Amino acid sequence: MSEEERLKLGNKIIEGIWEAQRKLYERKARLGEPVVIADEEGMPVEISGEEALRRFFGQETPGKD
Repeated sequence: MSEEERLKLGNKIIEGIWEAQRKLYERKARLGEPVVIADEEGMPVEISGEEALRRFFGQETPGKD
């Protein structure tokens, strides 16, 4: 496998993970369920699905140039 193929595969995997995360947050928001994330110190914190979606769309997808 060439370096270019590895990079393409890696980007495809990252995009799949981001899509799965987005779908999870959308489902949590639709059902009114909380999402558990880590705060700045690594401690678990519950936020709403709506807040998780706002934070998700507030950041740029890695692997995209």
